[in-house]
Amino acid sequence: LFRHPIDRVVSKFYYLQTATWEKTYRPEWAELTILEWAQKPSEDENFMVRKLVGKSFGDPVDLHDLIVAKELVRQRVVVGLMSEMEESFKRFNIVLGVDENEERNKKCMDEFFGEKEEVVRKDDESEGHATGQGETVVKKNSNAHPKVVEGTPEWEILAEKNSLDMLLYSYIELLFKEQKDVIYSYASDVRDIYGYNTKNDEEQCCYSS
Repeated sequence: LFRHPIDRVVSKFYYLQTATWEKTYRPEWAELTILEWAQKPSEDENFMVRKLVGKSFGDPVDLHDLIVAKELVRQRVVVGLMSEMEESFKRFNIVLGVDENEERNKKCMDEFFGEKEEVVRKDDESEGHATGQGETVVKKNSNAHPKVVEGTPEWEILAEKNSLDMLLYSYIELLFKEQKDVIYSYASDVRDIYGYNTKNDEEQCCYSS
């Protein structure tokens, strides 16, 4: 699953302020605004490109690394997006040959994706989805926090620092669209060969994002 680079770094900023169980716990970040934090040096820039090409934190990455990362994703990855969680896991099931009709599989998916949502009163725009009534619906195990809006100074700084990841993510979004027909054609082949019903009707899915 791929996450938008800005969403990832912003989530990290808020998460590590409170994650006392993490080795990278950063309580001092709670004293900073997101803009102040964005302006600080970071070894975590262009994380996706760096990880895909096998470079360590602090190692420089360039356009050549971006090209390698794109090709690696194109050739070897069934793309999933965190912003399209339900559709992504549906595709993973198809490729892995998971029968969504089996009770065991339904139960497993319910355990991971079927938790009840909590409605939390929010004064600012946070991760989750707005109800239109001054509230935000947030998963119980999510790390709710204010979102950084495109066009703001903090967005522009983080986008510049993670420019290669931004380009890679745009390419991944394109692949996500392109892979749909291939994967669902594979679903039809699986159904014909193995004789079970892998659903490709988008309205029929046991996941909840």
